[in-house]
Amino acid sequence: MKRLVASRKLKRKCHMCNRSFKKGDIYYKHRTVISGYEILAYEYLECPKCRYKQESQEKRFNLFKTKCHHPIVSEEWSFIPGETVMQPDHDECVICGEWL
Repeated sequence: MKRLVASRKLKRKCHMCNRSFKKGDIYYKHRTVISGYEILAYEYLECPKCRYKQESQEKRFNLFKTKCHHPIVSEEWSFIPGETVMQPDHDECVICGEWL
């Protein structure tokens, strides 16, 4: 992500909170360009508030993963190779995604 300052009012908005950017506002831009038979470009704009929320949410979730007691467990099923019948594969915590 590239940190930029708006030189004028932008028509584009933050993808998460739909906030518009005025002159002097800080925003973050991630641009992806895919080339093949044709060239495609996609820009993802984010305001500083949403970026901070996303980063802090990831940190808090990683701390929570170590303390998770796995209160909700679901049984995951997978196909038997070469057949159309499913079998129980493993148990997985619904909250943190850890295999049990």
